[in-house]
Amino acid sequence: MTWLVSSTLRDEADRRYARWLASAGVPAEWVRPGDPVPASFEALLLTGGGDVDPDLYGAARQPRTDAVNRARDVFEIMLVRAALEARRPVFGICRGIQVVGVALGGRLIQHIPDICPAAREVHAQVEGRDSGHPVEVEARSRLASVLGPRTDVNSAHHQAVDPAAPGRGLKIAARSPAGIVEAVEADGIPVMAVQWHPERMPPDHPASRALLQLFRTIASERDPA
Repeated sequence: MTWLVSSTLRDEADRRYARWLASAGVPAEWVRPGDPVPASFEALLLTGGGDVDPDLYGAARQPRTDAVNRARDVFEIMLVRAALEARRPVFGICRGIQVVGVALGGRLIQHIPDICPAAREVHAQVEGRDSGHPVEVEARSRLASVLGPRTDVNSAHHQAVDPAAPGRGLKIAARSPAGIVEAVEADGIPVMAVQWHPERMPPDHPASRALLQLFRTIASERDPA
């Protein structure tokens, strides 16, 4: 069955996700704000993009919060809630992990350098290229079953899930060495999301290949009826 994929609203970025999904034989149907939601889909994948409107998690907008598209925010939050109501798995990448958190009542850190200076750890792109750092994976997490206790990932973000309020039912599954949330998952609800960009990593890297295979496994475990 087809996965529902939220468009980044940028053609080249969407093509990267499409190639990544196709590498594992995952058929995808793309949706944009205002599109009707298909009645049947196997899983929902939320992609990367701009910042989430802080008004949606009850915070004042800080000066470094930018590229906000409230129509996309509201649409994707609706998709998350609709998918979970229909007992469909929800997966998130970069902005996607943040949307999942907000949809489930969580909060975001609006600018990582405010709490983690660049001298300690860099998460944003540098001169137009993804930065990188290791992540430490929680031993009891499902993510650890495919990534082990530690792996390296790419990084291109300045916001992150607030570890004090990740969202109802969500558990932190991985963090950077400085403590920035890098993945969440849940017991009892089919949710898994990561802060890095697996679609932009080498295709044989575990944080790309094995992650997609884990997403497929989680999707296949759900009753499609």
